[in-house]
Amino acid sequence: MGSKSSTLVNSITSPITNYFYGSSGRRGEDNGIALDGQCVAVGRLKVNPFIHTRRSSKFYDEDGHLAHEFYVEIPGSKRRRMKAGMMRIHTNLRPQGEITLDPPRLRPDLPVVMCQV
Repeated sequence: MGSKSSTLVNSITSPITNYFYGSSGRRGEDNGIALDGQCVAVGRLKVNPFIHTRRSSKFYDEDGHLAHEFYVEIPGSKRRRMKAGMMRIHTNLRPQGEITLDPPRLRPDLPVVMCQV
């Protein structure tokens, strides 16, 4: 890579690497142990790699029912030639909030290769 593109890549990846591994030293230099020529053991992570809670995508309606989406039935009319159907409700819904995950999940932005084929 050229110097401009290398600088750009480093400016993008440095904050991410510093967030997970700390700002002292680089990943893979003198702190890793080479295993069978392909894998390198990385030092301790700065943040916890697990997520224990997440925001739920479900909502409570006025009656206290819990669901992802709520619909109301619209009756049809033969006189006006209107078809019966369903209409989604967007008002008077409360989000469920934070839910605990059992078992905890891995962070999606974790910069560690779990399995390489």
